[in-house]
Amino acid sequence: MIRPKIFIGSSKAGLEVAIKVKVHLSEIADCFIWSEPDIWEPNRSTFDNLIRMSNYFDFGVFVGTADDLTETNEKLVIEARDNVILEMALFLGAMGHNKSFLLVESGIKLPSDFNGIYMPRFEKNDEASIKSACESYMLKIGEHYKLGHLSLYPTTALAIGYYKNFIADLVESVHTAETMKIDGVEYTEFKLKVVIPNDLKGLIREKAHIFYKRNGFSANAMKAKFRKHHLWFQLDPKNAPTAIMYDMPSTLTGIDDAIELILQKNFTGRTRIQELIEQRELNNFRRVLQMQIDNSPFAQQTVEIIDEF
Repeated sequence: MIRPKIFIGSSKAGLEVAIKVKVHLSEIADCFIWSEPDIWEPNRSTFDNLIRMSNYFDFGVFVGTADDLTETNEKLVIEARDNVILEMALFLGAMGHNKSFLLVESGIKLPSDFNGIYMPRFEKNDEASIKSACESYMLKIGEHYKLGHLSLYPTTALAIGYYKNFIADLVESVHTAETMKIDGVEYTEFKLKVVIPNDLKGLIREKAHIFYKRNGFSANAMKAKFRKHHLWFQLDPKNAPTAIMYDMPSTLTGIDDAIELILQKNFTGRTRIQELIEQRELNNFRRVLQMQIDNSPFAQQTVEIIDEF
């Protein structure tokens, strides 16, 4: 199951609550707390790191605890640490209101700009209330993650283009395909398996060729009414008359280069953050492609998305 990746922010004083929030949100996502190693890129300011991280993660969840006693309008009020509010607002502006959330300890004052916005409250020493506050957002995170989103990286557009320029035409051809006869065995039904690579290292075309050869697939052509489709096939006489076609989308080539440009890398190798971004974009490509398939009854019968094996 493909899981979203969540950044969890808090103050140092609220770190204990943030750890509990991670435990609960880990039921639906891979979670990373601000204090974990390899999250902050060295020799960059905190502000710069936060801006970059808003493009690394699928969601941001921030924990506002009762940290500071301040005077407002000649009244003493308890507030969350100001950097937590700033960081939440930064993610909110970069990611949108469906992807950035604030969990608030009971009794603390928030900036007036948050008036009218529902934010679940929790009691710091009440495990049940922390869990309940997390559950308020878990369903929303799960639902929103199923959607495809535009980002700095073009995987949403690539998935739509791959479907419209390749799969849609192939699916239509399947219904007018001529019988394929190989070694005396006739194949009249055709299914397509789209293979999502495990990572984005190297040229996808080369990775795909190695995958096809490793699994003993053969290059053949399915002849339809208007054209031939040259693909890699798994032809097993025991499964006749069904022939399985495989395609690993070479259109994904270049995503890793785009990521490196945005990260402004000046070294070789992959950091933990880069690997997180690559997996996020592969997941997004898969989700958007599945939505395109789900919109076509013909494609639903013909196409299946699988992982590289």
